[in-house]
Amino acid sequence: MLDQSNHLSKEVGTHESFQHRAPSLNGRSPYTSSLLGEYTRILLLLVSIPLLIWLIQLVTRDNVSPIPLVAAGILVASLLTERGLNGVRACLLVAMTLNVFSSVINPNAFFLKPDTYNPLTIPNVILVFCLATASFFEIASVCRGNRRPTWMKLASLGFVVIPAIIYVIGIPVATLWWEAFGDGTGRGNARDPNWTMGKEMAFRAAKFSVFVVFTYLGACVGSFLNVVAYCIPRGEAVGLRNSYCPVCKSKISRKDNLPIFSYINLSARCRSCQAVISPRYLVVELLIASIFGSLFLFELVTGAANVPGVHSMSHAGVLWVVLFPKFNLIGLYFYHCLFASALVVLALIEWDGQTLGYRHSITMLLVFLISATFFQPLQPIPAPEFFLAWFGEVSLFAQLGKLVLGGVCGAGLGLLVNVIRGESNSSTLFPAMILCGIVLGWQSLVYVTLIFVVLQVLIRYLPKLGRFSSACPTGLLLLAVGIHHPFWKYLLQQISV
Repeated sequence: MLDQSNHLSKEVGTHESFQHRAPSLNGRSPYTSSLLGEYTRILLLLVSIPLLIWLIQLVTRDNVSPIPLVAAGILVASLLTERGLNGVRACLLVAMTLNVFSSVINPNAFFLKPDTYNPLTIPNVILVFCLATASFFEIASVCRGNRRPTWMKLASLGFVVIPAIIYVIGIPVATLWWEAFGDGTGRGNARDPNWTMGKEMAFRAAKFSVFVVFTYLGACVGSFLNVVAYCIPRGEAVGLRNSYCPVCKSKISRKDNLPIFSYINLSARCRSCQAVISPRYLVVELLIASIFGSLFLFELVTGAANVPGVHSMSHAGVLWVVLFPKFNLIGLYFYHCLFASALVVLALIEWDGQTLGYRHSITMLLVFLISATFFQPLQPIPAPEFFLAWFGEVSLFAQLGKLVLGGVCGAGLGLLVNVIRGESNSSTLFPAMILCGIVLGWQSLVYVTLIFVVLQVLIRYLPKLGRFSSACPTGLLLLAVGIHHPFWKYLLQQISV
């Protein structure tokens, strides 16, 4: 027994010493993990130090931009620094790479227009390759610093970075080179002689950043909706509670409660007890994020081109709608995002086999009804003529009557759908249909119901999706609304009221 205890104590001591030494491995230089990294670091130093001296001479003699000199200084400092601040170094190197790359990709700096030759062209090309190589090693070092697999980190990083590179860099570069080969003038020069490639990419980066903010806001809302769908049918508090693991009951810290990123960072496991986190959390967050992002693209930045009753704008886009805010369009966007989020919550409650009380259903419907009554741009569809004849100039009553009519039609169609499906009551589908009538109007509700019925028929005969058709019809209604919403104005123009 003594030998066994000593043996166990040695194993425990070895395990504890390994845990004690493990964090120090993450602080190593990004180039010391392999022989290739060591040789790459030496090669980059041999190139970057003479390049730094070259750039100093160019800046002091030819009065050129000092940005490449700053980038070269950051590159040399990162190569000489052995460890620490890996994330900061990676961000700095990536930023400098993109900044210098914006001047390298200009076709005027090459054979297309030799008379506009820039003395920084050759050193910038060399500097871009050195910065890109150093950025790769720094990002790989950051990805190895956590427990989850490196490929998963790179995949999650590329999910945002690759579209950003295509939109911010790829499209302007392809357009500029195409037009330069075609007629010798770029689009920026044709539009504004002071509009450079760097300004074009900065403008696109600002627009993409706004899109990412709105989309990630949807992921945050989706994280909250998971809690709402779980707590409301069980009568638990929603807002006044802390997030905790359902297995070990330990409190979840803020860094582990970030939507999408924390799920990937923890490899879908609790940090305390290593219990598996349900993929439902990630799916709902991605779903709501996609809803916010898609509505941003085809509704908000287009000036609500899909919404009937909204006049078309002479200037649309992120700049004229968001950065110079049109609050009526932004309010309409969030109103429809809230509408889709409510349908998601109802579908989750239905999928869990829970029921939604009448009190919660009535509260949800009143929120949408009152909001659209007192802020009429939320429901811009014109009221029927007989409402206008009854209420005359009192537009508030006409707006309320129009919304109530949509809700009543939704209730009638909901009862009809339940009768056809053989259900006497549905605690989620019924209020979901009423909600669709309030938000979309009774005219558009007809199209949504037709799409819903077609989806029911199609999915019912698919072997793997037949269960979804019977277990979550509210989810199918959400899909029908998603199919209908981009074509809302076009479909409504096909009928006259």
